[in-house]
Amino acid sequence: MAESWTHELEKWHDFFLLIGTAGVTLTGLLFVVVSLGPGVIARNRASGVRAFVSPNAVYFTTALVVAAVLLVPALSRMEIGALLCVGALAALAYLGYTKAHAQWRQNKLDVLDWIWFVGLPFAAYLLLFFAGTGFLFAVDFSMHAVGLALILLLVIGIRNAWDLVIFISHKQHE
Repeated sequence: MAESWTHELEKWHDFFLLIGTAGVTLTGLLFVVVSLGPGVIARNRASGVRAFVSPNAVYFTTALVVAAVLLVPALSRMEIGALLCVGALAALAYLGYTKAHAQWRQNKLDVLDWIWFVGLPFAAYLLLFFAGTGFLFAVDFSMHAVGLALILLLVIGIRNAWDLVIFISHKQHE
C-alpha cells in the first residue's frame, strides 16, 4: 500500500512543483498590484482589503503550501488527508472572517463578483476538504480533487487580482 502511495505522489510531482511555483510567483505579483495604488487601498482598508484583496494572497499561498506538503517525502496518506482537512476548514473560517459576502451586499456588486469573490472560493476550499477526506479513506479521486481545487484557487486569484487592477485604475482617475 505504501509503495502505491509513493508511486502516486511521484506521478504528480511535476504538477505540484508547477502549482507551488505559480503560487509563490503570483503572490509576489499581487504585492506589485497592491503597490500600484496604495492610496486607493488605504482609503478602502476597512472594507476592501480584508474582503477583496487579502483573500487573493491566501488563495496563492494555499496553492503553494498544499503543493509543498504534497512534495514532502514520506508523509502518509493519512497525514496529508488530516492536513488538508484542517487547512481547508481554516480557510473556510477565514472566508467567513473576511465578510466578503457582506461587502458584496453593502457595495451592491453584481452576481458575477459574488461568484468570483464568495462562491468559487468557498467551492474550492470545500473541494479541498473533500479531497482531504478522500485521502483519509483512500479514495482514488482524491489527488485529482486536490489538483482541481489548486487550479481553481489560482484562477480565482488571477481573475480577482485583475479585477483589483481595474478597480485601482478606476479609483485613481476619479
